Amino acid sequence: MGRIPSWAKVVLFLSSYSPLYIIVALRAHDAVHSILGYRLEPVAVGFLELSYLSIGSLILTVVSVAFLTIMIRMNRTRQGQLSEIEQYRNRSDMFTEYLLVYIFPFIVFEFANVFDVAAFLVLFVTVAAIVIRSNRLFVNPVLVAFRYRVYEVETEQDKRILLTKDRLDGNDITINTARISSEVYITTRQ
Repeated sequence: MGRIPSWAKVVLFLSSYSPLYIIVALRAHDAVHSILGYRLEPVAVGFLELSYLSIGSLILTVVSVAFLTIMIRMNRTRQGQLSEIEQYRNRSDMFTEYLLVYIFPFIVFEFANVFDVAAFLVLFVTVAAIVIRSNRLFVNPVLVAFRYRVYEVETEQDKRILLTKDRLDGNDITINTARISSEVYITTRQ
């Protein structure tokens, strides 16, 4: 895969906040928004009434998680190459980095206030730029739900981030990996 296109990086970043979108959808289900003088009332979806913000949040969740799932599945089924791991360090603790951004909206975020939504979007876009440019797309709580662990590993050739469902244990570890992006690899099926 080599290089992930910019649009795909944005979708991968969006997938990392899908639990937040679900929470927003639940909290804003009955929010009424007023934009440029137009009043946006919740709409009936089946037996529920959902705000436009809730509907957008749910659509964003489904699309971004589906994209992440497809990307992971495509890379896990690639041939890959055998890699001998010389040193490794479990970095699954990196998933907790997102807690601050998950907590922030619930302290000051008012779902019916368009200006609060806009302010949150500015923060969200800023975080997106930092995460995408620093190649931190693998720090994704959805991967935890998919039972992945993150390791910093050293091979004979380089240092890399490894996503795997396996627990690395012991010495002389040889696994099959495929490159997802620069310095990020995933274990593949044998």
